This record gives sequence, C-alpha cells and structure tokens, in this order.
Amino acid sequence: MQSCKRCGRTLRNGKSMERGYGLTCWQHHLDELEQQFLKIQLTIDDILKMDQKERVDV
Repeated sequence: MQSCKRCGRTLRNGKSMERGYGLTCWQHHLDELEQQFLKIQLTIDDILKMDQKERVDV
C-alpha cells in the first residue's frame, strides 16, 4: 500500500494514490503551493516602481 507524502497515512482511494496525497493533505498541499505563488507574484505596481534595468530582468 502507498502512503501519503504529507502525513504518512495509508492511501486507499485510487485518485489519492495517483496524487500521492490523501484528500485533506492534497488540499493542504494546494494551499501551500498557492501561498508560495503569492509570495513571488509581482503586481503591475511593483513592475512600474522598478527602474528600467530591473524591468528587463523580469
């Protein structure tokens, strides 16, 4: 049997086994990914505040 990558519990559902996460842990994983994305996301205001050299690198 396969174990959840987050909590280690045994996975029984076929979809969960494909993902490697149980249903609750999958939602937690998606929430964590969204938080990581939001930390690195730039807004148009952030870009407009940059000088020209910094904009080219983005």
